[in-house]
Formats: sequence, C-alpha cells, structure tokens
Amino acid sequence: MKAPGSTERTDVSARHMPSPISTTLQSALALVRAKREAGQWVGTELDGVIRLLDELPAGEVVHAAGAIADGAGLFHRLHLEPSVQSPQRALTDKEQLLKRPELAGLFLFHRDGRLRELALKHFAGGLSSPFLFAAVACRLNDWAEPVREAAEACATRCFPQTDAEIVARSAEALLVRSDSWGRWGGERQILDQAFSRADVAEALAELLIAQTRGAGTRTLRFALRGPALDQYLMRVAFEAVQPSLRATAFAFLIDGKASWPSGYGWRWVDKSMGERKREIVYAERALTVMHNRSQLIAKAVDDRSAVVRRVGLDGVIRYLKELPEATDYASKMLADRSLAVRERAEFIMKRAASG
Repeated sequence: MKAPGSTERTDVSARHMPSPISTTLQSALALVRAKREAGQWVGTELDGVIRLLDELPAGEVVHAAGAIADGAGLFHRLHLEPSVQSPQRALTDKEQLLKRPELAGLFLFHRDGRLRELALKHFAGGLSSPFLFAAVACRLNDWAEPVREAAEACATRCFPQTDAEIVARSAEALLVRSDSWGRWGGERQILDQAFSRADVAEALAELLIAQTRGAGTRTLRFALRGPALDQYLMRVAFEAVQPSLRATAFAFLIDGKASWPSGYGWRWVDKSMGERKREIVYAERALTVMHNRSQLIAKAVDDRSAVVRRVGLDGVIRYLKELPEATDYASKMLADRSLAVRERAEFIMKRAASG
C-alpha cells in the first residue's frame, strides 16, 4: 500500500513490451537462477537453457542479452547470506562455472566482466550454433578490454573450427552490425577471416540465393568487402529468389565492382543558403572476376522482375557507346509494364538516334 501523498511511476510501454526470448526459455533461466540464489549447484536444468539458447537466431543476440542476464540473475554479485535453511556458504558463480563448464554459453551474458572473461576461456573447438557464434563475436567489441582480449583468443581457437553453415547463418546479424562497432581494433580481423573462408562463402551464397525475406541485399554488400564471394556473384544474380538481391548482384557484375556503406557525409543542396544534406558514403573495390558485360545486360533485361530489368537498362545507359546491341535491348522494353523501365528504354532510343 502506498503511503498517503506518495506517488508511483509506472512505465507502461516497458511493462507491455514483449520479451525477446520465449516463455519457455524464461522459465528455464528462472530454474537456473533459483538454484544459484539458493547456493546450490546448477544441474540438469542447465541442459534446457543451452538447447534453447542454441535455437535463438543470431540476429537476436543483442536484444536478448539483457533478458537472458535478468532471467538467470547474472548480476555483478549475488548477495547471499547463510540462513537457517541454508547454513553453508553460498556458491559463487566462478565456482559454478569451474564445476560445470557448460555454463560458459550462459555466462557470456553475465553482468560481471570477470565472469564473461572466464566464460570465454572455457570454449574450445567449433561453436555449436549461429547464436553462440554471434555472442562470442559480440564480445570482441565488449566494453571491458580483458573481455575483448579473452574473446580474441577464444575466436582464434574456435572460429576456424566452427561449421561453415553456422558461420554463414550468423552473417546477416554480424556483417552489418559489426561495421558500427567502435571499441574493437585488430580483433576485427578474426571475424573478417571467418567470413572469408572459402566454405563459409559458398554456404553464405547458398543461403542468400534461397532467402525469401530479410536484409539479404545489405548482407551481400558487406560480404563483398572481401573477394571470397566474388565467384558466386553470378549465381546470386541468376538464381536468387529475392529480386533485390538479383538486381544488386547484376549491378555489381555489370560495373565490375562492389560497393558498401562506409559512413556518412554531406552533400550541398544550396551553398548560397547554406543548405546541405546528410547522406550515406560508399566504399568500393574492383571484383576479382570479370564477365561479358553485354551478356549480363541481356540476362538482366530479360529478368521477370522490373527491378532487375531497370538495373539492366541502367547498365545500357552507362555503357551505351560500347554496346552495339543497345537499341536491341531498349526496343524490347518500350512496351514494358513498368513505367521506370519504359522511360529508360525511351531515353536509350533517343540517345542512340541523336548519335
């Protein structure tokens, strides 16, 4: 009951915000927390937690971290005192981890950096899931330097031995997100090396080709910061389910270079009025594979998606002088159902007619 005159603030939005983890995982974490708070050894209840954590998507690692730590009570220190019911000294989390190393996957989310550091030292061999791979990768950008150092050593041991599909399935979560990490330095090379593995590049290409939803285009752009995926770019252009992925792959192949966001810059709108616009700045590199540009454009303008046909005609416009077949491509598109495609086709025909 509130005292007279007292006030109480309730964050309604936070109260009703859905948890990023399932109720099943919340219950499993609560069992682990109860054992630890009772000063007892964590036992078989941990098995369910490990399985449920492995089932989480890699993209949830940041959003789920707080809920996992809160659910399992992974605070800096458990304030446990001996009681009549439990007169013996309560077990510390360090003792729990040393007795049951499987806690390492859970303790990656511990609020105490010393426990995160110790957890990372317990991993050896390949990591068991995309979520666990992403969790270790995130520790490369941990705010505590000793944790970053432990994560670097852990990644050096484990990333090369982790199954290619597991690494590839973490790509969408990590390739884009890690570009904004500000705490890490040389640790970045370890993650880049993992994504540059030949077997990972092949697995990632297969995932992108089959993907029906999600930020596949952004993943492709960031994956192409290195050359490992170059040899699969033609397959992505021809076979990807998502039109946006086919369009991006065709654009890169036609131009012979890949580009990706590298930050932000300013573009003047009206210097006299001091008006400028903030926009994304792109870095680029030349592809390591080359293909016949005319054949690529012919394939693009014949695509079932207007987005891809538009990219094909954009290529015709950029390379008009070196394409004898330019008017052939454009004439087929003059009656296209897409206005954007028709407009490009008409522009090409007018340019060709004017010499």
